[in-house]
Amino acid sequence: MKTRMFALLSMLVLVVAACGGSTPAASESAAADYKACASFDTGGLGDKGFNDLAKKGLEDAAAAGFDTAYAENAGASDYESNIQRLIDEGCQSIVVVGFTQAGAAVAATKANPEVAFALIDGTWNPLGDDYTEGTADDNGAYPANFTGITFNVNESGMLAGYLAAGMSKTGTVCTYGGGQFAGVTYFMDGLDAGIAYYNEKNSASVELLGWSAKDQVGTFINGDNPWGDPAKGAELAKSFYDQGCDVAHPVSGATGNGTYEFMKEKGVYSIGVDTDQSLSLSQYAPTLLTSNQKGIDIAVLDTLKKNRGGDLGGEDVVGTLANGGVLISPYHDLDSAISAELKAAIDQLKADIIAGTIVVADYYK
Repeated sequence: MKTRMFALLSMLVLVVAACGGSTPAASESAAADYKACASFDTGGLGDKGFNDLAKKGLEDAAAAGFDTAYAENAGASDYESNIQRLIDEGCQSIVVVGFTQAGAAVAATKANPEVAFALIDGTWNPLGDDYTEGTADDNGAYPANFTGITFNVNESGMLAGYLAAGMSKTGTVCTYGGGQFAGVTYFMDGLDAGIAYYNEKNSASVELLGWSAKDQVGTFINGDNPWGDPAKGAELAKSFYDQGCDVAHPVSGATGNGTYEFMKEKGVYSIGVDTDQSLSLSQYAPTLLTSNQKGIDIAVLDTLKKNRGGDLGGEDVVGTLANGGVLISPYHDLDSAISAELKAAIDQLKADIIAGTIVVADYYK
């Protein structure tokens, strides 16, 4: 199994050079003969984040001449049937968006070796969920038609956590997730690490509510609608605010919009998720210090181009600070509120993570 990283070439792009040389880009006329598709997660299109970023990647493929189609899932029971519908419609590549669709993606990959599959926020696990060889859930050898796409948002999250700690006047930061999955908790891990590092460097005692990276215990919405319930987001924000939180980082799709609204009304801060939400949700720019971003749209487009060139997968790609696959967004409306010293400290922390002199997991508390 090969592991590849993202590259930064005037913008975020995935490295797709395979052994034996890079695949030439397909012409628009050739691309039109190739059908690229996506199965979006239950948060739905219009989330201004995770799904919309993947949709942008598919739209960019359409603009490049690909034939495209997609499916929206109302619930987990739709995953397998919607992926099968896309296969039946002649999709040659299918990007499966979200770790909750991993089981459906694995089954479809095994059953359709001629179709290229990619899973956003997931990798192929030969040993199954229990990581024990020889058990019933083993997935076997990494297939040639599967690409796992993950993002080390704990790295960029550490920057966001340092910023949050530096901006908190109460000494209390808070977070919560839609569900306890690695694609969610990695954001929260980084936040925890950044706060711990800030405390160490500044002899401070900033507290994080809602998550302990060391114990992997925290606050999650779960239930039938964890990613699209702004009212619940507002309710949680109020609860945390009443405990002193003045910087909130929801990791729960559109549920977080309720948190942003509440924090904006209170004149305190938030941190966005997945995309630059000061731009995608500009009404919340007054509360958003930054956003912890993934290059999902670039990952989708470049994976589809790779597949069209004949490379169906057999690998994982990982976005990091070093290759530009993860980042924190500009400070936008709140730039002037952040001191030059705090900005410089965050820049240095980024350089140290890239250099390997700071390891995020060493600061999980």
